[in-house]
Amino acid sequence: IQITFHCQMKLKKLAVPICLWACLQSYTALACRYTVRDTGFVDLGAKPHRLYGYVNQDTPADIVSTFTEISHAALLDSNINIEIIDADKQKEHPAMKYLDLWPTKSFPAAVLVSPDGQSVIVPVTERNQLFKQTLRSALDVLVSSPTRDEILQHVSTAYGAILLIEGTDVEKNVVARKAASGAIEIVGDQMRMMPKSFGQPPVLIVIDRESISREKILLWSLGLDADKVGEPRAAVLYGKMRWVGPLMKGEEISEANLTGILSVIGADCECGLDISWTQGTMLPVRWDEKVRARVAEALDFDPEHPMVKMEVSSILRTEYSFPGAPFGYTELIADSAPLSETQETSVHTDRTDPNGIVSEPLPGKTVSDGPIHSKSSPTLQKSLYIIVGLAMAVIAAGFFILFRAARRNS
Repeated sequence: IQITFHCQMKLKKLAVPICLWACLQSYTALACRYTVRDTGFVDLGAKPHRLYGYVNQDTPADIVSTFTEISHAALLDSNINIEIIDADKQKEHPAMKYLDLWPTKSFPAAVLVSPDGQSVIVPVTERNQLFKQTLRSALDVLVSSPTRDEILQHVSTAYGAILLIEGTDVEKNVVARKAASGAIEIVGDQMRMMPKSFGQPPVLIVIDRESISREKILLWSLGLDADKVGEPRAAVLYGKMRWVGPLMKGEEISEANLTGILSVIGADCECGLDISWTQGTMLPVRWDEKVRARVAEALDFDPEHPMVKMEVSSILRTEYSFPGAPFGYTELIADSAPLSETQETSVHTDRTDPNGIVSEPLPGKTVSDGPIHSKSSPTLQKSLYIIVGLAMAVIAAGFFILFRAARRNS
């Protein structure tokens, strides 16, 4: 009798730890498999930049067709949408107001408009130069620059980036650099306690005074005039070239301010915070198949996959339309072995844009039969199985305790 009573007391004492362990396991199973940084690579239909090309009735037909074809091909993998407008036939078009803001009245012409409505003239013609050549050069500047290329090199493996734009005061530039470096060091130490591991800590990317002239479009997208940068400025970037938080100026560039924004990027996407603001603004950039494959391999899931987009949209509580298999979408295999420079495989489906322009097959990685999912995080189905199993174990333990108590009483 004493032995039976002793066993019953042990079982009763074990009941509470078992229930607590089950609750903890349930929490882990239901934990979000994405961090804020992960969601930054998922495009849920953010407002694009728009390039409006203007022609008139006197513009030769071959120039119009060249304008259309080259623009669509050059901007296909970017977040800039192109539209050609006939200024004589479409006088009531909403985009005509942007042309009126600029002194140019010659055709063809082009104006780039950001999601918040600011605009800048894009020089697509030049004296004694072929239109094709000038247009290609102008479009390349819109989606690429040395600084943006440098950011793309780090974006797949680094936690994020601090973009520092130097001002005219050398001492203030030094103070801003020190603040940025301090914030990076703090966040680097915090990364060990974050819910998901990251390859590298944040990186510092500096646009010095000598480089400002070649980064006019990048600075314009941040709301700056390249000719009027007096004080140093700083912005936090992550994911798919997302600018998150304010553009800090002068004394605002502090270790505390930068650390506060950077810390949120590493948080669990279901940590209870309102993270909708972290989607930020996507700066103009070319996001081609090569970059996409590198990012998918580093993340261990394909951020372009429709099912991933649906998951992230539910997390961020935003609408995402899933009509089926989107045009131009192909699935990638994240292969740990990098491709050699001479080894290339092609996507076997044509990339077609809404205007019917078909590009050549793009070099990239092999098309797979299924989406890439995170290897380190459980799926919802597996989580439910774990929860049900643990619940049954707890119930069985409870019944066992009650049964032994009933036997003792009888």
